[in-house]
Order: sequence, then structure tokens, then C-alpha cells
Amino acid sequence: MKTSKLNILTIAAIVLFITNCTSDTIPGDKINLDGLTRNLLTFDKSFRPDSSKIGPDRTIGLSNEIPLRREDLLNMRAFEKTYNGSVNAGLTVPGFGGITLGIDETNLNVYYLETKIVINGTDSVVYGIGYSIHYLFKKVKKGLDITKLPYVSASVQLESKKTQVYYSIQTYGIIGKNLVRYIKPTINRNFDVEGFGILQSSIDGIHDVLGDSVLSKSVKFTPQILKFIKPYEFN
Repeated sequence: MKTSKLNILTIAAIVLFITNCTSDTIPGDKINLDGLTRNLLTFDKSFRPDSSKIGPDRTIGLSNEIPLRREDLLNMRAFEKTYNGSVNAGLTVPGFGGITLGIDETNLNVYYLETKIVINGTDSVVYGIGYSIHYLFKKVKKGLDITKLPYVSASVQLESKKTQVYYSIQTYGIIGKNLVRYIKPTINRNFDVEGFGILQSSIDGIHDVLGDSVLSKSVKFTPQILKFIKPYEFN
């Protein structure tokens, strides 16, 4: 009888220990990313030097003419796609080289694009250039202000058992030596302090190239089909 009570107490102690170890973290699929998404979608006018020609308020035009140059694009778009593991588990995570989404993870994708919708027979497709940032949240420390990415990266750096976040960055239809100086495609990097610094430097570099009329002359812009976005998603 004593042994039985001892076993019960031991099991209870183990359960309590495990609970205490995990209760100060939030699994990725339970993280509220609304505030962070709003911050990341803040429109940056430096993305395009001639903001009077192209902008978020311009009416989307349908055409059967494929854009060959940056000047042929009609709209600037910043938008997000979020995939939650509780609904989208097993999905191939955008930007992460074939990694699939776990049931307790969330993937946030933010796209900054210059686009044009082109009629393709009975269908329509989106052409464009730009870049995207992809975050994979596995878990975060409770109480962490997710809207402030420097705080997130610091927690990844100092509390890696409680906060685990990864990131990737990609570009579309842009190539040139000036761009390579600032950025190379990055896949599945740890979003620690160094990762945050690399990401910010890359974004600043992209905007410098895209927003500076001199630097952009040395970059080749070739609008490409953006398969990850459908025309109806712009509405």
C-alpha cells in the first residue's frame, strides 16, 4: 500500500514537473500573429521611386499583354498568407525548401510585390517582381511581445528552449550585382539576433536597389508568373 502511494506521488511529481517546464511556452499554432502581421504590412513607399505611377489604390487592370519590363507592371501589393498547423499540417511551407508544416506550428508569409494580372485564355495569372519574407513559428515564450521582432530574435538567442522561430527570404524577377551585394536567397535560418540583423540588412538593401533610380539601372527586372498568388486574392 505504501509502495502504491509512493508511486502515485512520484507520477504526480513528474507530471507537475513536466507541466511547469512547458507552461511558460506557447506552441506555434496557438500564437496570435495579428499585430505582427499589421506591422509587416505597413506600406513602404520606398519600394518604388515613382509612387505616383504605381500604388495600392490604383485600379487593377486586366490585359493579355505579358509584362516584359518593370515599367509594364500596374500595381504595388503588400499582402500576407498565414498557415496554421491545426488546419494546414503537412502543407509544404513556402520559402523553406520542402519542409512540411507541423501540427503545432504556424507559418507567416509576407509578400511585397509589383504586379500585373494577365488574361491567359479562359484563366488569368499574376506576373510580378518583388520579394517575400517567411517565418516559421514553432513555439514562443509566454508574455513575449510578438509584434516586436527584435524581442523575438533576442528570445530565440537567449531562450532557445522556449522560443523557436525560423525565417527565409526570397526575391522574384530581380537579378543584378547591386542586389547580390545586399542579399542572397536565404532558406530556413534561425531567427536569432544575427538572423534578425541579416534579414533587416537584406530588406534595406532590396529597398535601396528598388527605390533608387541610379542603383536600379544596374538591376535586371524580368516579371515572372507568381504562382503563389491568384488574381481573386487581390480583392
